[in-house]
Amino acid sequence: MGLSGAELELAASVARADPQAESWGPGYELNVMFLCMHNSCRSQMADGWMRKLRETSPVGVASAGIKDGTVVKEGAIRVMAEVGVDLSSFSSNSLTEFSPERFDVVVSCCACGEHLSGPLQAWKQRKLFLDWSLDGPEKLDPGDYSVYRRVREETREKCAELLALLEEELQS
Repeated sequence: MGLSGAELELAASVARADPQAESWGPGYELNVMFLCMHNSCRSQMADGWMRKLRETSPVGVASAGIKDGTVVKEGAIRVMAEVGVDLSSFSSNSLTEFSPERFDVVVSCCACGEHLSGPLQAWKQRKLFLDWSLDGPEKLDPGDYSVYRRVREETREKCAELLALLEEELQS
C-alpha cells in the first residue's frame, strides 16, 4: 500500500528542510536524474541548481555518472558557492547505485546519452529524456573559472526551464 497524499507531502517537506535527508525518492511526485560520464561537474551543478530552485516543489533530484564516480571538481564547487549553492558535501555517484524505474525524468548533461545502450537503455526510456550537451568546463576553462561560470549559468537556465515544465505537468 502506497503513501497517502498528505504523507507524501510531509515526507517531501521534511526532505527539503533537512539537507541530509534524501533529495529524491517516494516522498516526491517526480524524480529527476542528472547524468554525466563521471558525475564530477555538470551533473553536480544541475543537481545543486535543481535542489535550490525547486523550493517547495515536489520534485526530487539525484545525479550520477555512467562510469564509476570520481570526485566533484573543485571548479564546480567554487563557482556554485559564488551563487549560494554548496556542493562541498556532494559525492560523485555511479549510475549502478540507482534503478531507472525510480526516476521519471533523465537528463544527460554532457551528450552521454549515446552511452546508454544495452543494460543502460532503460535510462533513456523514462517519461522524459533530455540531452543538454553542456560544455565540459574542466576541459575548456583557461584557469580563470570563466567557462565554469558560463556553464553554471547555462545549467541554471535549463534547470529553471525544466522545473517550470515539471510543475506545469504536476498541475495538469
